Amino acid sequence: MLRSFFKQAKPLMVLMLPILGTQLAQTGMGVVDTLIAGLAGTLDLASIAVGSSIWLPIVLFEAGIMVALTPMVAHAKGAKNKQQSAHYLQQGIYLGLVIGLIAMTIMLLGTRPLMALMEISEDIQSITVDYLFYIALALPAVAIHQAFRSYNEAVHLTKPVTVIAFAGLLLNIPLNLVFVFGFGPIEAMGGPGCGLASLIVFYLMTIAIWIFTWFSQHHQKVKPLQNFTGPNIKTIGNISAVGLPIGLAIFAEVSLFCIIALFIAQLGPVVVAAHQITLNITTVTFMVPLSLATALTVRVGHELGRNQPVAAKQAWVNAIQINLIFALFNASILFFLGGALASLYSQDQQVLSLAVLLMMHAAVFQISDSIQVGAAGALRGYKDTMVTLAISIVSFWFVGLPLGYYLGLSHVAPMGAAGFWVGLIVGLSVNAVLLLSRLYYVSRKAINQLDIRPHAVIQN
Repeated sequence: MLRSFFKQAKPLMVLMLPILGTQLAQTGMGVVDTLIAGLAGTLDLASIAVGSSIWLPIVLFEAGIMVALTPMVAHAKGAKNKQQSAHYLQQGIYLGLVIGLIAMTIMLLGTRPLMALMEISEDIQSITVDYLFYIALALPAVAIHQAFRSYNEAVHLTKPVTVIAFAGLLLNIPLNLVFVFGFGPIEAMGGPGCGLASLIVFYLMTIAIWIFTWFSQHHQKVKPLQNFTGPNIKTIGNISAVGLPIGLAIFAEVSLFCIIALFIAQLGPVVVAAHQITLNITTVTFMVPLSLATALTVRVGHELGRNQPVAAKQAWVNAIQINLIFALFNASILFFLGGALASLYSQDQQVLSLAVLLMMHAAVFQISDSIQVGAAGALRGYKDTMVTLAISIVSFWFVGLPLGYYLGLSHVAPMGAAGFWVGLIVGLSVNAVLLLSRLYYVSRKAINQLDIRPHAVIQN
């Protein structure tokens, strides 16, 4: 039993570890922003928290759409169709540029009206608007970078993507310090300096991955950037058809956390800061099951491209088992080391006490969170995205958020920030049960279709 488990786990872990490195490096940029903003003061920390709550769902929505390239390229690789793989990347770049420009426009025009609608104080608004101006300008680069990343990960070139991500993280640290606190002729910008640093890093990372994909010897057999064709509306439509539900499903989950942050902003800088610290730390721990889910998308896509639905099922069962092991480890860290981790961000005792309480709640939902993200990753490999989107919307927006608002801000049960995290626990649990049920159905259907083919050819 254990021998079979480890045999299945090995190829997933080999694929997952570089992806995890990339995820941690990119998430680390947000951690650096939060840490350095915290050094600048509680107001700057709260402003960056509100700003992150606005831009993070938009960035992950962009990335979610471009993630569609991963199963599509994985299927093409499994079928040994090199020309199709290159075609997907080229059309993904066009799509990324369009999505990035649209997202940039939305952020530039919508930031202040949204904060006014949420009744966020003017002192937080002024810093947040300046911070998000720079983030908005980076959005086209973010989308195009994700297209390159999805392509490279789908063809198992994960390590170079990780190296580029870590280089970006390392560069982000001194740039943050320079722009936030000033250096020489550069005047201190405070919180908005984090945005300018991110703008520079995102464009440099995009240029770096473009150069790698063009010149690396690993890409010379396919040469995906040579013989660049014009936009193909049909292919762009196909990528969008797979990617849009993925992006919306991710948006539905992430925006739930971020809308909660905007609601919590009414409770003052201390509560906002504690929520942001907790969200920052749990985002880092979440990168482990998310990375395994991304690797699972590639693995399932490859097996289905080889016409091996039984192997695809074995892969996702094994991946969810691994995710549960990681979930127990992450929950232990949050439960036992929450106070020590929170003290890295702030020395304000009120902030620390509330952050530790919120991390106790976060530890509880690690199990359901790991199951739901693993199931979603497998379903992307099956290109089953529309039902996943519907399930996510129901779980998060019709269960988690209303319950959290009732517990957190209503006069009946005013639990404050903790009430919203209870809502998250319930929403994630409902999502896990429904997605796992859907995955079992889709997997069984794929196997049954193979069994009824009169002359099915299974490639070994």
